[in-house]
Amino acid sequence: MPLMNITKEIGDMAQGPKNNNLLKRIISALVMLPIAIFIILSGGVPFFILISLLTILVLSEWNGICENKPISLLFGVQALCGVLLMYQIYWGSPYIEISIASSLVSIIAVSYIVKAKVRWALMGFLYAVIPSISFFLIHQQSGGLVVLWMMIVIWSMDTGAYFAGKNIGGPKMAPKISPNKTWSGLIGGTLTAMALGWVYVFFVKDNNIPLFDNVTILLFLSGFFAILSQIGDLAESAVKRHFSIKDSGSLIPGHGGIMDRIDGVLFVAPALVLTEYLMFAR
Repeated sequence: MPLMNITKEIGDMAQGPKNNNLLKRIISALVMLPIAIFIILSGGVPFFILISLLTILVLSEWNGICENKPISLLFGVQALCGVLLMYQIYWGSPYIEISIASSLVSIIAVSYIVKAKVRWALMGFLYAVIPSISFFLIHQQSGGLVVLWMMIVIWSMDTGAYFAGKNIGGPKMAPKISPNKTWSGLIGGTLTAMALGWVYVFFVKDNNIPLFDNVTILLFLSGFFAILSQIGDLAESAVKRHFSIKDSGSLIPGHGGIMDRIDGVLFVAPALVLTEYLMFAR
């Protein structure tokens, strides 16, 4: 009898577009999360390859949204400049300032050549590259455990906001930008992120990580970064709304595109770099 009930519940989940989409989201997460966690904790070349690949995919989706051309000369120049810049930062090149300046000049020049809008070309480059560079800096400064904590806070925010908003509802947070987001979702997601961020640190606290020493600061940062991740989500939604696009892509079943999944890191990763610098810089 229990087996029949389980089978029926699974069948019920698969019926209807909303339940089917939720099932796809769960399956996709179960496949991707172990791989992502392993690479984050391993670091090194696999981590560099993963972040570089995600950066390239984000640039492709951005150009698909803004220029209706996911693959183009502009995309190629952005991707090449982005990967080279990340390579220099990851391996400590002394010519980073020159690389940044030459990248921006190259993107502006190519934008004029292909008659693309310069502001969107530059915005897309910075949108993709700044969080990626921040990932490398965090990993170099504090290691994979801190990167994973940051991602758990973001993932917890997304999950908590989804279920709180779905079950509690209430006033919309930004109906013109993202009509499904509610204030109850923001509060529920923030509390979830604070709780799971603390639970994670409880299990890794013996690794001598300065960021995890003070519980009060940790809870504040978890909540603050959770809210920042929602701001990043809204920023991406605003871009899609401007171009009348629902999803940035369809690469991940049930989730949309890469931008739809990593928009939370847009402000969180740079903020964590700045936080660590202010707290621990000698």
